[in-house]
Amino acid sequence: MKQLLKALKARHTIVAAKIDEEQRRPQPDGIRVRALKKIKLHLKEQIMLLEQGEAMKATAARSKAAVFGNPLLAGR
Repeated sequence: MKQLLKALKARHTIVAAKIDEEQRRPQPDGIRVRALKKIKLHLKEQIMLLEQGEAMKATAARSKAAVFGNPLLAGR
């Protein structure tokens, strides 16, 4: 899962750079900029969902550790 998150963040950065590059042109292609921005937003949404999922898993693991009395897992 962390590899997917890393790949999504890398792609987000690449798309952001392409948006900046297109907007710096003397006559930027508005359609291309809009399409890239949609892609960037979609990537951001995917990243947020994955990060929320990982945070929920960590919280669940801590809760489970606390319930079952495992101090090694409770501190994570």
